[in-house]
Amino acid sequence: MRKWVWVGILILAGAVRLLTLSKLLVFTPDEAYISYIVRTIVKDFHVIWIGVSILGYGFYMGPLWIYIIYPFYALLNGDPMVLGALTSLMGVATTFLIYWLGKKMFNGRVAIIASLFYATQALVIFYDQRPYPPGVPMWLMLMMLSLYMSNRSSKWWIFFAFLAGMVFHIHLSLGGMILVGIYWAYVKRKSIGRSVILPSILVFTITISPLIVFDYFHKASNITTPLRILKSSQGGGFSLNFAARANSFWGTLSRVWYLTPGNSNADEILYPCNVQQSYTTTDSVMVLPIVALVIYILFLFNKRTWTDEKKKLLALAGLATLFPFLFLPIFNPVEYYLVGFFPIFFLTIALFVDSLKSLRKYAYILIIIVAFNGIFTVIGASGNYGLEERRMLISKVEEIVGEKTYELETADTKSCLGGWRYLFLSYYKAPLRSTEDKNFAWLYPEEVSKVSAEFKVKIKESRLATPTLQGDYLIQMGGFSAYVSENR
Repeated sequence: MRKWVWVGILILAGAVRLLTLSKLLVFTPDEAYISYIVRTIVKDFHVIWIGVSILGYGFYMGPLWIYIIYPFYALLNGDPMVLGALTSLMGVATTFLIYWLGKKMFNGRVAIIASLFYATQALVIFYDQRPYPPGVPMWLMLMMLSLYMSNRSSKWWIFFAFLAGMVFHIHLSLGGMILVGIYWAYVKRKSIGRSVILPSILVFTITISPLIVFDYFHKASNITTPLRILKSSQGGGFSLNFAARANSFWGTLSRVWYLTPGNSNADEILYPCNVQQSYTTTDSVMVLPIVALVIYILFLFNKRTWTDEKKKLLALAGLATLFPFLFLPIFNPVEYYLVGFFPIFFLTIALFVDSLKSLRKYAYILIIIVAFNGIFTVIGASGNYGLEERRMLISKVEEIVGEKTYELETADTKSCLGGWRYLFLSYYKAPLRSTEDKNFAWLYPEEVSKVSAEFKVKIKESRLATPTLQGDYLIQMGGFSAYVSENR
Protein backbone atom coordinates (compact mmCIF):
# COMPACT_ATOMS: atom_id res chain seq x y z
CA MET A 1 0.00 0.00 0.00
CA ARG A 2 2.79 2.42 0.97
CA LYS A 3 4.42 1.82 -2.41
CA TRP A 4 1.39 3.20 -4.21
CA VAL A 5 1.12 6.12 -1.78
CA TRP A 6 4.47 7.57 -2.86
CA VAL A 7 3.58 7.03 -6.53
CA GLY A 8 0.37 8.96 -5.90
CA ILE A 9 2.34 11.75 -4.22
CA LEU A 10 4.61 12.04 -7.27
CA ILE A 11 1.63 12.15 -9.64
CA LEU A 12 0.03 14.80 -7.43
CA ALA A 13 3.26 16.84 -7.38
CA GLY A 14 3.48 16.75 -11.16
CA ALA A 15 -0.19 17.49 -11.78
CA VAL A 16 -0.50 20.50 -9.50
CA ARG A 17 2.70 22.04 -10.89
CA LEU A 18 2.23 21.39 -14.60
CA LEU A 19 -1.53 21.89 -14.94
CA THR A 20 -1.34 25.37 -13.40
CA LEU A 21 1.94 26.37 -15.05
CA SER A 22 0.62 28.36 -17.99
CA LYS A 23 -1.62 30.35 -15.68
CA LEU A 24 0.97 30.99 -12.97
CA LEU A 25 4.36 31.08 -14.70
CA VAL A 26 6.09 34.37 -13.92
CA PHE A 27 8.59 35.82 -16.36
CA THR A 28 11.03 38.44 -15.11
CA PRO A 29 14.28 40.03 -16.34
CA ASP A 30 16.13 37.04 -14.82
CA GLU A 31 14.30 34.61 -17.10
CA ALA A 32 14.68 36.97 -20.06
CA TYR A 33 18.45 37.18 -19.45
CA ILE A 34 18.79 33.39 -19.51
CA SER A 35 16.52 33.10 -22.55
CA TYR A 36 18.50 35.64 -24.56
CA ILE A 37 21.75 33.79 -23.84
CA VAL A 38 20.23 30.48 -24.94
CA ARG A 39 18.84 32.15 -28.04
CA THR A 40 22.33 33.24 -29.12
CA ILE A 41 23.46 29.63 -29.41
CA VAL A 42 20.14 28.50 -30.93
CA LYS A 43 20.57 31.07 -33.72
CA ASP A 44 24.25 30.31 -34.26
CA PHE A 45 25.70 27.51 -32.17
CA HIS A 46 29.00 28.44 -30.59
CA VAL A 47 30.87 27.65 -27.41
CA ILE A 48 30.09 29.92 -24.48
CA TRP A 49 32.21 29.97 -21.34
CA ILE A 50 29.92 31.79 -18.93
CA GLY A 51 26.26 32.05 -18.01
CA VAL A 52 24.50 34.90 -16.21
CA SER A 53 26.28 37.53 -14.12
CA ILE A 54 25.32 37.79 -10.45
CA LEU A 55 26.13 39.75 -7.29
CA GLY A 56 26.94 42.94 -9.22
CA TYR A 57 30.71 42.49 -8.97
CA GLY A 58 31.50 41.07 -12.37
CA PHE A 59 31.05 37.47 -11.21
CA TYR A 60 29.64 35.05 -13.77
CA MET A 61 28.03 31.68 -13.27
CA GLY A 62 29.04 28.79 -15.50
CA PRO A 63 27.20 27.93 -18.74
CA LEU A 64 26.18 24.30 -18.14
CA TRP A 65 22.57 25.16 -17.30
CA ILE A 66 22.42 27.10 -20.56
CA TYR A 67 23.64 24.02 -22.43
CA ILE A 68 21.12 21.81 -20.61
CA ILE A 69 18.13 23.90 -21.71
CA TYR A 70 19.53 24.65 -25.18
CA PRO A 71 18.02 21.59 -26.98
CA PHE A 72 14.57 22.26 -25.48
CA TYR A 73 14.67 25.88 -26.63
CA ALA A 74 15.82 24.78 -30.08
CA LEU A 75 13.01 22.22 -30.43
CA LEU A 76 10.26 24.53 -29.13
CA ASN A 77 11.37 27.78 -30.78
CA GLY A 78 12.39 29.40 -27.52
CA ASP A 79 8.97 29.17 -25.87
CA PRO A 80 9.37 30.52 -22.29
CA MET A 81 7.19 27.64 -21.05
CA VAL A 82 10.27 25.45 -21.48
CA LEU A 83 11.95 26.93 -18.43
CA GLY A 84 8.88 26.61 -16.22
CA ALA A 85 8.21 23.03 -17.33
CA LEU A 86 11.80 21.99 -16.62
CA THR A 87 11.93 23.52 -13.16
CA SER A 88 8.47 22.13 -12.33
CA LEU A 89 9.68 18.65 -13.27
CA MET A 90 12.74 19.26 -11.12
CA GLY A 91 10.27 19.92 -8.30
CA VAL A 92 8.74 16.49 -8.93
CA ALA A 93 12.24 14.98 -8.88
CA THR A 94 12.86 16.74 -5.56
CA THR A 95 9.68 15.18 -4.18
CA PHE A 96 11.02 11.74 -5.15
CA LEU A 97 14.45 12.44 -3.65
CA ILE A 98 12.85 13.54 -0.38
CA TYR A 99 10.87 10.29 -0.29
CA TRP A 100 13.88 8.14 -1.19
CA LEU A 101 16.23 9.80 1.30
CA GLY A 102 13.57 9.92 4.00
CA LYS A 103 12.98 6.19 3.67
CA LYS A 104 16.66 5.23 3.48
CA MET A 105 17.80 7.51 6.29
CA PHE A 106 14.79 7.19 8.60
CA ASN A 107 11.62 5.26 7.72
CA GLY A 108 8.65 5.13 5.37
CA ARG A 109 6.44 7.34 7.52
CA VAL A 110 8.98 10.17 7.53
CA ALA A 111 9.43 9.73 3.77
CA ILE A 112 5.72 9.99 2.99
CA ILE A 113 5.05 12.94 5.31
CA ALA A 114 8.01 15.02 4.08
CA SER A 115 7.42 14.28 0.39
CA LEU A 116 3.69 15.05 0.74
CA PHE A 117 4.54 18.43 2.26
CA TYR A 118 6.91 19.26 -0.58
CA ALA A 119 4.45 18.04 -3.21
CA THR A 120 1.54 20.16 -1.99
CA GLN A 121 2.64 23.37 -0.25
CA ALA A 122 1.72 26.44 -2.29
CA LEU A 123 4.85 28.51 -1.61
CA VAL A 124 7.08 25.60 -2.63
CA ILE A 125 5.07 25.00 -5.80
CA PHE A 126 5.21 28.67 -6.78
CA TYR A 127 9.00 28.64 -6.44
CA ASP A 128 9.28 25.36 -8.36
CA GLN A 129 7.29 26.94 -11.19
CA ARG A 130 9.58 29.95 -11.25
CA PRO A 131 12.43 29.28 -13.70
CA TYR A 132 15.12 31.08 -11.67
CA PRO A 133 16.99 29.88 -9.71
CA PRO A 134 16.69 26.48 -11.42
CA GLY A 135 15.91 23.54 -9.16
CA VAL A 136 18.02 24.50 -6.12
CA PRO A 137 16.17 22.05 -3.80
CA MET A 138 16.81 19.18 -6.23
CA TRP A 139 20.53 19.92 -6.48
CA LEU A 140 20.79 20.21 -2.70
CA MET A 141 19.04 16.88 -2.18
CA LEU A 142 21.35 15.24 -4.71
CA MET A 143 24.36 16.57 -2.78
CA MET A 144 22.89 15.24 0.43
CA LEU A 145 22.15 11.89 -1.22
CA SER A 146 25.73 11.54 -2.47
CA LEU A 147 27.14 12.27 1.00
CA TYR A 148 24.80 9.73 2.58
CA MET A 149 25.59 7.08 -0.04
CA SER A 150 29.34 7.65 0.38
CA ASN A 151 29.00 5.54 3.54
CA ARG A 152 28.21 2.57 1.30
CA SER A 153 30.65 3.29 -1.51
CA SER A 154 33.41 5.88 -1.64
CA LYS A 155 32.79 6.23 -5.39
CA TRP A 156 29.85 8.49 -4.54
CA TRP A 157 32.45 11.17 -3.80
CA ILE A 158 33.03 11.43 -7.53
CA PHE A 159 29.35 12.27 -8.02
CA PHE A 160 29.53 14.79 -5.17
CA ALA A 161 32.52 16.42 -6.88
CA PHE A 162 30.40 16.89 -10.01
CA LEU A 163 27.56 18.38 -7.96
CA ALA A 164 30.00 20.69 -6.15
CA GLY A 165 31.12 21.95 -9.54
CA MET A 166 27.50 22.44 -10.62
CA VAL A 167 27.03 24.89 -7.74
CA PHE A 168 28.95 27.40 -9.89
CA HIS A 169 26.54 26.80 -12.77
CA ILE A 170 23.25 26.78 -10.83
CA HIS A 171 23.18 29.08 -7.78
CA LEU A 172 25.64 30.12 -5.08
CA SER A 173 23.11 29.50 -2.30
CA LEU A 174 24.21 25.85 -2.66
CA GLY A 175 27.78 26.76 -1.74
CA GLY A 176 27.34 25.85 1.92
CA MET A 177 26.88 22.21 0.92
CA ILE A 178 30.42 22.21 -0.46
CA LEU A 179 31.66 23.04 3.05
CA VAL A 180 29.49 20.25 4.46
CA GLY A 181 31.07 17.91 1.91
CA ILE A 182 34.59 18.97 2.91
CA TYR A 183 33.76 18.32 6.57
CA TRP A 184 32.16 14.96 5.71
CA ALA A 185 35.23 13.99 3.69
CA TYR A 186 37.47 14.85 6.64
CA VAL A 187 35.37 12.70 8.98
CA LYS A 188 35.42 9.82 6.46
CA ARG A 189 39.01 10.38 5.31
CA LYS A 190 40.17 6.88 6.24
CA SER A 191 37.69 5.33 3.79
CA ILE A 192 38.61 7.60 0.87
CA GLY A 193 41.56 6.36 -1.15
CA ARG A 194 43.55 7.88 -3.98
CA SER A 195 41.45 5.93 -6.47
CA VAL A 196 38.56 8.21 -5.46
CA ILE A 197 40.35 11.45 -4.58
CA LEU A 198 42.08 11.92 -7.93
CA PRO A 199 38.97 11.22 -10.09
CA SER A 200 36.94 13.52 -7.81
CA ILE A 201 39.41 16.37 -8.29
CA LEU A 202 39.43 15.73 -12.03
CA VAL A 203 35.61 15.70 -12.26
CA PHE A 204 35.31 18.92 -10.25
CA THR A 205 37.94 20.60 -12.41
CA ILE A 206 36.25 19.51 -15.64
CA THR A 207 32.86 20.70 -14.37
CA ILE A 208 34.14 24.21 -13.63
CA SER A 209 36.56 24.25 -16.60
CA PRO A 210 34.51 26.78 -18.62
CA LEU A 211 34.97 29.27 -15.79
CA ILE A 212 38.69 28.47 -15.59
CA VAL A 213 39.01 29.24 -19.30
CA PHE A 214 37.01 32.44 -18.84
CA ASP A 215 39.25 33.59 -15.98
CA TYR A 216 42.38 32.78 -17.96
CA PHE A 217 41.36 35.11 -20.78
CA HIS A 218 39.73 37.78 -18.58
CA LYS A 219 42.44 38.55 -16.02
CA ALA A 220 40.99 36.24 -13.34
CA SER A 221 37.75 38.22 -13.25
CA ASN A 222 35.76 35.59 -11.34
CA ILE A 223 38.39 34.39 -8.90
CA THR A 224 39.21 37.93 -7.81
CA THR A 225 35.56 38.74 -7.02
CA PRO A 226 36.12 38.19 -3.25
CA LEU A 227 38.77 40.94 -3.35
CA ARG A 228 36.31 43.37 -4.92
CA ILE A 229 33.68 42.39 -2.38
CA LEU A 230 36.16 42.90 0.47
CA LYS A 231 37.11 46.32 -0.88
CA SER A 232 33.45 47.27 -1.12
CA SER A 233 32.76 46.11 2.44
CA GLN A 234 35.67 48.18 3.77
CA GLY A 235 34.14 51.20 2.08
CA GLY A 236 30.80 50.61 3.80
CA GLY A 237 29.23 48.89 0.79
CA PHE A 238 27.60 46.18 2.92
CA SER A 239 25.21 46.15 5.83
CA LEU A 240 24.24 42.87 7.45
CA ASN A 241 20.83 44.05 8.70
CA PHE A 242 20.28 40.87 10.67
CA ALA A 243 16.81 42.02 11.75
CA ALA A 244 15.62 42.09 8.12
CA ARG A 245 17.06 38.63 7.52
CA ALA A 246 15.52 37.18 10.65
CA ASN A 247 12.19 38.77 9.77
CA SER A 248 12.33 37.27 6.26
CA PHE A 249 13.10 33.82 7.69
CA TRP A 250 10.29 34.23 10.23
CA GLY A 251 7.85 35.08 7.47
CA THR A 252 8.95 32.08 5.42
CA LEU A 253 8.29 29.72 8.34
CA SER A 254 4.68 30.92 8.24
CA ARG A 255 4.17 31.31 4.50
CA VAL A 256 5.48 27.83 3.73
CA TRP A 257 2.34 26.53 5.50
CA TYR A 258 -0.24 29.13 4.58
CA LEU A 259 -0.81 31.68 1.83
CA THR A 260 -3.92 33.81 1.45
CA PRO A 261 -6.30 32.03 -0.96
CA GLY A 262 -6.86 33.90 -4.21
CA ASN A 263 -3.66 35.93 -4.00
CA SER A 264 -1.41 36.33 -7.01
CA ASN A 265 1.57 33.97 -6.93
CA ALA A 266 3.68 36.80 -8.35
CA ASP A 267 2.97 38.87 -5.24
CA GLU A 268 4.08 35.98 -3.05
CA ILE A 269 7.43 35.13 -4.61
CA LEU A 270 8.78 38.11 -6.58
CA TYR A 271 11.16 40.41 -4.74
CA PRO A 272 11.09 43.42 -4.44
CA CYS A 273 7.49 43.32 -5.68
CA ASN A 274 6.37 41.62 -2.49
CA VAL A 275 7.50 44.49 -0.27
CA GLN A 276 5.58 47.19 -2.14
CA GLN A 277 2.36 48.51 -0.62
CA SER A 278 0.34 47.84 -3.77
CA TYR A 279 1.14 44.13 -3.60
CA THR A 280 -0.78 41.58 -1.56
CA THR A 281 1.89 39.36 -0.03
CA THR A 282 0.63 37.12 2.77
CA ASP A 283 1.67 38.28 6.24
CA SER A 284 2.86 35.91 8.95
CA VAL A 285 0.28 33.98 10.93
CA MET A 286 1.91 34.22 14.35
CA VAL A 287 1.33 30.69 15.61
CA LEU A 288 2.81 29.01 12.51
CA PRO A 289 6.40 30.33 12.67
CA ILE A 290 6.46 29.89 16.46
CA VAL A 291 5.58 26.19 16.25
CA ALA A 292 7.85 25.62 13.23
CA LEU A 293 10.82 27.37 14.82
CA VAL A 294 10.41 25.56 18.15
CA ILE A 295 10.36 22.18 16.37
CA TYR A 296 13.45 23.05 14.34
CA ILE A 297 15.38 24.41 17.34
CA LEU A 298 14.52 21.31 19.38
CA PHE A 299 15.90 19.22 16.54
CA LEU A 300 19.15 21.20 16.38
CA PHE A 301 19.73 21.13 20.15
CA ASN A 302 18.84 17.50 20.64
CA LYS A 303 21.98 15.51 21.53
CA ARG A 304 20.80 12.60 19.40
CA THR A 305 20.86 14.85 16.34
CA TRP A 306 24.65 15.11 16.62
CA THR A 307 25.32 11.50 17.65
CA ASP A 308 23.09 9.95 14.97
CA GLU A 309 25.00 10.31 11.71
CA LYS A 310 21.87 10.55 9.56
CA LYS A 311 20.28 13.29 11.64
CA LYS A 312 23.63 15.05 11.80
CA LEU A 313 23.81 15.17 8.01
CA LEU A 314 20.26 16.55 7.88
CA ALA A 315 21.14 19.23 10.45
CA LEU A 316 24.33 20.24 8.64
CA ALA A 317 22.48 20.53 5.33
CA GLY A 318 19.91 22.81 6.95
CA LEU A 319 22.56 25.02 8.54
CA ALA A 320 24.42 25.17 5.22
CA THR A 321 21.43 27.01 3.73
CA LEU A 322 20.50 29.09 6.79
CA PHE A 323 23.89 30.50 7.79
CA PRO A 324 24.68 32.20 4.47
CA PHE A 325 21.18 33.67 4.37
CA LEU A 326 21.32 35.01 7.92
CA PHE A 327 24.96 36.08 8.20
CA LEU A 328 26.44 36.83 4.75
CA PRO A 329 25.63 40.43 3.76
CA ILE A 330 26.58 39.76 0.12
CA PHE A 331 23.27 37.88 -0.22
CA ASN A 332 20.10 39.95 -0.11
CA PRO A 333 17.56 38.86 2.53
CA VAL A 334 15.38 37.51 -0.26
CA GLU A 335 13.19 34.50 0.38
CA TYR A 336 14.27 32.53 -2.68
CA TYR A 337 17.70 32.05 -1.06
CA LEU A 338 15.85 29.75 1.35
CA VAL A 339 14.31 27.40 -1.23
CA GLY A 340 17.04 24.83 -0.58
CA PHE A 341 15.97 24.80 3.06
CA PHE A 342 12.43 23.62 2.28
CA PRO A 343 13.14 19.87 1.82
CA ILE A 344 15.42 19.84 4.87
CA PHE A 345 12.75 21.58 6.92
CA PHE A 346 10.01 19.18 5.82
CA LEU A 347 12.16 16.16 6.71
CA THR A 348 12.75 17.70 10.14
CA ILE A 349 9.02 18.27 10.68
CA ALA A 350 8.32 14.71 9.51
CA LEU A 351 10.80 13.37 12.08
CA PHE A 352 8.98 15.31 14.78
CA VAL A 353 5.59 13.93 13.70
CA ASP A 354 7.03 10.41 13.66
CA SER A 355 8.20 10.87 17.26
CA LEU A 356 4.69 11.65 18.52
CA LYS A 357 3.79 7.96 18.87
CA SER A 358 0.21 7.82 20.22
CA LEU A 359 -0.59 11.35 19.00
CA ARG A 360 0.58 10.56 15.50
CA LYS A 361 -2.90 9.72 14.17
CA TYR A 362 -4.13 13.21 15.08
CA ALA A 363 -1.11 14.73 13.37
CA TYR A 364 -2.00 12.77 10.22
CA ILE A 365 -5.39 14.49 10.08
CA LEU A 366 -3.71 17.89 10.34
CA ILE A 367 -1.18 16.91 7.64
CA ILE A 368 -3.98 15.97 5.23
CA ILE A 369 -5.73 19.29 5.90
CA VAL A 370 -2.49 21.21 5.28
CA ALA A 371 -1.88 19.28 2.05
CA PHE A 372 -5.37 19.94 0.68
CA ASN A 373 -5.14 23.60 1.67
CA GLY A 374 -1.88 23.92 -0.28
CA ILE A 375 -3.35 22.30 -3.38
CA PHE A 376 -6.49 24.44 -3.35
CA THR A 377 -4.40 27.57 -2.75
CA VAL A 378 -2.42 26.84 -5.92
CA ILE A 379 -5.49 26.00 -7.98
CA GLY A 380 -7.30 29.13 -6.77
CA ALA A 381 -4.32 31.48 -7.06
CA SER A 382 -4.77 34.55 -9.23
CA GLY A 383 -3.05 34.27 -12.59
CA ASN A 384 -3.30 37.99 -13.33
CA TYR A 385 0.47 38.25 -13.74
CA GLY A 386 1.09 34.85 -15.28
CA LEU A 387 2.22 33.89 -18.76
CA GLU A 388 -1.30 33.09 -20.00
CA GLU A 389 -2.54 36.66 -19.50
CA ARG A 390 0.60 38.08 -21.05
CA ARG A 391 0.24 35.90 -24.13
CA MET A 392 -3.35 37.05 -24.59
CA LEU A 393 -2.29 40.69 -24.29
CA ILE A 394 0.41 40.16 -26.91
CA SER A 395 -2.17 38.53 -29.19
CA LYS A 396 -4.42 41.59 -28.88
CA VAL A 397 -1.50 43.89 -29.72
CA GLU A 398 -0.77 41.74 -32.78
CA GLU A 399 -4.35 42.21 -33.98
CA ILE A 400 -3.82 45.98 -33.97
CA VAL A 401 -0.23 46.27 -35.22
CA GLY A 402 -0.33 43.37 -37.67
CA GLU A 403 2.61 43.34 -40.08
CA LYS A 404 3.66 46.89 -39.29
CA THR A 405 6.67 47.86 -37.18
CA TYR A 406 6.50 48.92 -33.55
CA GLU A 407 8.64 49.97 -30.60
CA LEU A 408 8.04 48.62 -27.11
CA GLU A 409 8.20 50.54 -23.86
CA THR A 410 7.73 49.22 -20.34
CA ALA A 411 6.36 52.07 -18.28
CA ASP A 412 6.69 50.64 -14.78
CA THR A 413 10.08 51.43 -13.30
CA LYS A 414 9.09 49.57 -10.11
CA SER A 415 7.68 46.51 -11.81
CA CYS A 416 9.33 43.14 -11.25
CA LEU A 417 7.48 41.56 -14.14
CA GLY A 418 9.76 42.42 -17.02
CA GLY A 419 10.93 40.35 -19.95
CA TRP A 420 8.30 41.81 -22.28
CA ARG A 421 10.56 42.10 -25.31
CA TYR A 422 11.44 38.41 -25.19
CA LEU A 423 7.76 37.48 -24.83
CA PHE A 424 6.79 39.61 -27.84
CA LEU A 425 9.67 38.04 -29.75
CA SER A 426 8.46 34.54 -28.86
CA TYR A 427 4.73 34.98 -29.41
CA TYR A 428 4.61 37.71 -32.05
CA LYS A 429 7.68 39.43 -33.48
CA ALA A 430 10.56 41.56 -32.25
CA PRO A 431 10.09 45.33 -31.81
CA LEU A 432 12.48 47.75 -33.49
CA ARG A 433 13.47 49.03 -30.06
CA SER A 434 12.51 48.31 -26.45
CA THR A 435 13.12 49.41 -22.88
CA GLU A 436 15.04 46.18 -22.29
CA ASP A 437 17.67 47.10 -24.88
CA LYS A 438 19.73 49.05 -22.37
CA ASN A 439 20.31 45.82 -20.41
CA PHE A 440 20.24 43.09 -23.04
CA ALA A 441 20.93 44.60 -26.47
CA TRP A 442 24.52 43.33 -26.30
CA LEU A 443 22.98 39.88 -26.85
CA TYR A 444 21.06 40.95 -29.98
CA PRO A 445 22.75 44.13 -31.34
CA GLU A 446 21.71 43.47 -34.94
CA GLU A 447 18.02 43.48 -33.95
CA VAL A 448 17.97 47.04 -32.58
CA SER A 449 16.97 49.60 -35.20
CA LYS A 450 16.93 53.40 -35.25
CA VAL A 451 14.30 53.41 -38.00
CA SER A 452 11.07 55.17 -37.06
CA ALA A 453 8.43 52.66 -35.96
CA GLU A 454 4.84 52.79 -37.21
CA PHE A 455 3.38 51.99 -33.78
CA LYS A 456 4.37 52.51 -30.17
CA VAL A 457 3.33 49.98 -27.53
CA LYS A 458 3.53 50.93 -23.85
CA ILE A 459 2.89 48.34 -21.16
CA LYS A 460 2.32 48.77 -17.45
CA GLU A 461 0.90 46.93 -14.50
CA SER A 462 -2.70 48.10 -14.18
CA ARG A 463 -2.49 48.70 -10.43
CA LEU A 464 0.51 51.04 -10.67
CA ALA A 465 -0.42 54.66 -11.32
CA THR A 466 1.07 56.11 -14.51
CA PRO A 467 -1.24 59.03 -15.39
CA THR A 468 0.76 60.26 -18.39
CA LEU A 469 0.19 57.13 -20.48
CA GLN A 470 -2.07 57.58 -23.48
CA GLY A 471 -2.83 55.62 -26.61
CA ASP A 472 -5.18 55.15 -29.52
CA TYR A 473 -6.04 51.72 -28.16
CA LEU A 474 -6.17 50.45 -24.59
CA ILE A 475 -5.84 46.73 -23.96
CA GLN A 476 -6.36 45.36 -20.46
CA MET A 477 -5.58 41.74 -19.75
CA GLY A 478 -5.21 40.35 -16.25
CA GLY A 479 -2.98 42.68 -14.29
CA PHE A 480 -1.54 44.45 -17.33
CA SER A 481 -2.51 47.35 -19.54
CA ALA A 482 -1.13 48.04 -23.02
CA TYR A 483 -1.44 51.44 -24.70
CA VAL A 484 -1.02 51.19 -28.47
CA SER A 485 -0.50 54.38 -30.50
CA GLU A 486 0.06 54.89 -34.19
CA ASN A 487 3.03 57.18 -34.85
CA ARG A 488 1.97 59.97 -37.16
